[in-house]
Parts: sequence; structure tokens; C-alpha cells
Amino acid sequence: MSRFKNSPRTAAASAVTATSVADSRAHLFAPAPLRHAVTTGTKSLPASDTGTSNIVASFGFILYCAYLLSGLANDWAIKLIGNKVYISNITLVLLPVAWLLSGNALRGLKRPVGRWWTAFLVCLLLATAFSIWRGGSATMLSNYIPRSYLTFFYISAFVTSLRRCRALMYVNIAGAVVLLMTCMKFGGSGAGSEDGRFVIPHSLFYSNANELALALLLAITTFLFLLYQPGMIMRILGMTGILLSIMFALKTGSRGGLLAALAMFGMIFFFSRNKVLTVIFVLPMIGLALLMLPGATTRRLLMFGTDPGVSQATNSEDMAAIGSQLERRELFKTSLALTIRHPLLGVGPDEFAVAASGDAAKNGVRAAWLGTHNSYTQVSSECGIPALICYCAVLVFCFRSNWWLYRQSRYNPALKDVAPLSFCLLASALVYAVSTFFFHIAYSGALPMQAGFSLALRLAAEPLLTSRAA
Repeated sequence: MSRFKNSPRTAAASAVTATSVADSRAHLFAPAPLRHAVTTGTKSLPASDTGTSNIVASFGFILYCAYLLSGLANDWAIKLIGNKVYISNITLVLLPVAWLLSGNALRGLKRPVGRWWTAFLVCLLLATAFSIWRGGSATMLSNYIPRSYLTFFYISAFVTSLRRCRALMYVNIAGAVVLLMTCMKFGGSGAGSEDGRFVIPHSLFYSNANELALALLLAITTFLFLLYQPGMIMRILGMTGILLSIMFALKTGSRGGLLAALAMFGMIFFFSRNKVLTVIFVLPMIGLALLMLPGATTRRLLMFGTDPGVSQATNSEDMAAIGSQLERRELFKTSLALTIRHPLLGVGPDEFAVAASGDAAKNGVRAAWLGTHNSYTQVSSECGIPALICYCAVLVFCFRSNWWLYRQSRYNPALKDVAPLSFCLLASALVYAVSTFFFHIAYSGALPMQAGFSLALRLAAEPLLTSRAA
């Protein structure tokens, strides 16, 4: 035997040593390992499920990554040179072509989540056909389908390996870094804002404080991935990104975002190896972020969950916060009423404000032209209860799939990349599920992005699990 090859005993000792070193360096956020490896059996994957990696799929992946960052690029271009760079327009034309020619166009339909997502589109189309304003619903769908809905199928077709899953996570991290830079460079209170909430004025995507808060919280879930990587520099970068994201997210004054952040850090605490160190790390970070908030924003956040009354107000910002909370309650009641009256197809995609205003006019009341402020009742009132079932089924898949992958991979050295990816996606699904209960973005790209990424990771990891079971 060559002296350059390890004997079985030496190899075993080396493996134990390497495992011990890795465990000693594991970050405090790393989930605690199972005392016994999970031995749940897995079925063999059909070849069609694993996907094909060819030059078209590779080109499609590059196109999708460019599209993912194009929104922020347009924001910067508009502010610096007064015009968009049109990356999104070019990629929107090429992405469907690459998807259809990739050989993986139907890969997303191999699993139930793809069929649920397709059923959701069918519900949207039927609801549009019977909408109270077909033109408005059709216009919304013509924008939503190519820009957001198809994201699920693009990811499932182009992200065909763990390597690409990891690359896509780093692209998301790059986007999160650019978002933080945008907040530092252009962020502030909106022009004419009564409550002084932090936004990115005149942004194509983040001029709304709630949407900015969600984007920042999702950025935290991507920065968590850096905490799992070897090397102190990566972890410092991850912690810095998390701290800045928390600070800006709290400055938005989004009370739904606050609850989502608490839920996320609760999950991190529950799964962490060293809970004491987690508390020592997280609490000062949140405390520092709270100390840097304006007084009006802090009062707005603390008012959440209390019975609002004008007597609590001490200034115009408090009045705006109380008015917002009361308004949300009425909008929620209205969306439930519309769901009950139109349970099958709703009033039409994006037509809640039209229906609510019409009902108010019949009663001689002038209604504000606002959305539901709840993504779940947005779907149920505008598209019907069947659409809500499809929507929730896709979200449940994101939870179940990533939780299952995490359990299977956290004790398996062969799946060292799967555990952090699934954990970050699990945190992302939790943030989305909680925060969107308080504002309406059901027709955005956030859910199809998470569902597509979760499915791609599942399909990429299962062959390794199958070989392990064999």
C-alpha cells in the first residue's frame, strides 16, 4: 500500500479528528445535532426529477440571477443617472425561452407543490374571468405572471444541483448587501409622511415601509448562511449584515415585521446549540437597534397589540399609528365579509379596493382606496377560498420540505451544505408567513422564489439521501 494512502484505521481517526474540529468551530446558531441519526428511508428519484444540466440551463441560471438583482440595479440607475438600465426587460424576454429549451421546463410539476402552484394560477385565471373589473385584474396578471409567478418554474428548471443552490444563496446575499447599501445611501422618511417611517423614497419596490421591512428580514435569513461558513471573516460579515438589517427593519416601524423578527429569533434560539450564547449575542444586538430608533418609531412598535385610543396619542406620529391600527381592523373585517359573500372566485385579483369602495358608496360612506393589509384575506377575498388553499399549501410545503431536509442533513457530513441552506429557507418561510399576515403582497415574487428554491434544494439533496439509505 502506498504511503500516501491512509489505512482504514488512520482514515477513521482522521475523520473523527476532522469532525471534532468542525464541531468545536460550529457557530452558536448552528442547530444541535440529533443524538441518533435519522434513518427515515427515501425513495429512489426518477432520472427526470434530478434535472439535466446543460448549456441552456446554465445560461438560464445566469439570466435568472441577473433578473434577481436587476430591480436594485434599476433603483440605483434611476437615482444616479435618471434612467433604468433595462436589465430586467432583457432577461424577461430571454428567461421564458431558456426555460422552454432547458429540458427541465416541467421539472417543477414532478412534485405536488408544482401542481398546487399551477392550481393557484388556474384559480387566478378563473377569478379574473368573473372579476368585477376584468380589465384591472387582467392588467395585474399580465404583470404578475412573467415577473413573479414563473419564478417558481425558472428556479426548479435552472437550479439543478447543490452547487447551484449554494450559488443562488450567494446571489441572494449579494442582493441583501446592495439593499443595505441602498438603505444607507437613499433611505429616509417618505415625502409628506405623517408617521416618519423609514423607506427608500421613490424606489420602484421599497417606497412602502412594510415591503422594505419584509425585504430586510429576508436579508437576515440569507446572512445566516454566512454564519455557517468556515472562517471568522465570513461570520463577521454575516453578523454585520444581520445587525444592519435589524436596525433598518425596526426603523420602518412595521409591527408585522417586528412579530416576524421575534418569531425568527425564537426559532434560532430553539434550534441553537448553545442557547445562552445565542441570547448573549442576540439581545444586545436588538437592544442596540432599539436604542438607535427615533422615539416616534419606538412608540409605534410598542403600541402593537394594545387597544388603540386617541387618548394614547402625544403627537401626530402617534395619531397616524393609532389610525393605521384601527384602519387595519376594519379592512380585515371587510376582507372577511367579501370572502364570505364570494367564497369560490372572490371579487377578482387586485380588486378588493374596488369592491370595498363600491360597498361603502352604497352605504353613503367614502372609503379609502386601500388593500386588505393581509395577504391571506387578500387571496381569499379577491380569488376565493380554493385559491387560498392552494396558496397556503405552497407555503406549507416550504415549511415541511426544509424542516425534513434539515432533520435529514444536520447529522450527515455528506450533506454539509444542505443543513444551512434548509435552515435559512425555513427561517425565510417563517418570516414570510408571519409578516404577510399584516400586509398584502400575495402577488409578489417572494413566495414563488421561496417555493422554487425549496423544491430545487429538495430535488438536489434527495439523490444523496437515497445513496446514503442504499
